[in-house]
Parts: sequence; structure tokens; C-alpha cells
Amino acid sequence: MKKPSCLLLALSLLCAGIALAEEKVIDPNNLSQSTTVTFDVPEPVTDYTVTIPANVAFVDDATTTNMTVTIGADSTLAVGATLLVTLESSANSFQLKQGGSAIAYQIEQGGSSLSAGSAVLSWTQGEEIPAAATLNLEVTGPIDDLPYGSYTDTLTFKATVSGN
Repeated sequence: MKKPSCLLLALSLLCAGIALAEEKVIDPNNLSQSTTVTFDVPEPVTDYTVTIPANVAFVDDATTTNMTVTIGADSTLAVGATLLVTLESSANSFQLKQGGSAIAYQIEQGGSSLSAGSAVLSWTQGEEIPAAATLNLEVTGPIDDLPYGSYTDTLTFKATVSGN
């Protein structure tokens, strides 16, 4: 009794498989047939971390300080993509302000002065993730006769991915 029921089960599965495959047959009455070929390209993988300090302070009476910008070691980009980190803007036009008083300062990287829109760090997929970018901040304006207290500015950095 087991053999006939196994045979029927096997035949029904075979018929179901043929019906699912939906094959087309070229025969003397129908000399051509077509088939659809499909390939799904996966969505590009882009996952990165750019780290900037929350605060940077000039220590004691020093008129220079450094800050670093890094791309995380576990970051990934889609094939052909480039990650660009720029110094987008300075809220006070590169002046440290307190009330109506201001102190001019500049930012340099590798001996070159940076301004709003300057590239700070760049990484293209397939290349090694670059070392941290060191930005040097230097007070350039006079500080004599200014009211004591904290003078601040807000820098905004932007990360964009292009070319994927």
C-alpha cells in the first residue's frame, strides 16, 4: 500500500514542479519562443561615521589649539563612491564672539588656510580610509583690552557621498 501512495505523491510533486517552471516549447507549429531574464542589482552599501569634537577650547592663555576629524574604521561606501567632508560654515565668520566683542581666528590644515566650503577629508571606496585630519586653530586678532570671558563660534561640517 505504501508504494502506490508514494508513487502518486512523487507524480503529483513532479507535475507541480512542471507547472511552476512554466517552460516554453519550440516545436514545428511554433518555431520561436521567448524567455525573460532577470538580474537584481543589490542596493549599494554606504555606512560611514565621521567624528568631529563636540567642543574645542584654547587652553589657558594659548592662542593655538588643534582638532581632529576622522572617518570610522568600519565605514563602507558603495562601489565608485567618494565621501567628502567639508568645513561647511562658521556661524560668526571665523570670529570668536562674546556679546559685541570679537576675536578673529583662522583654521589651517597642512599649512593651508581653510574657509567655508573647504574640503577637510576625502575617501574613495577601494582606497584605505585616510588618517585623521588635524585642523590647527589660531587666534589672529588682538585680545588686549577685550572684556574677559568665553568667546565662541560654531563650526558646521558636512559629509556628502557622490559618484555611486
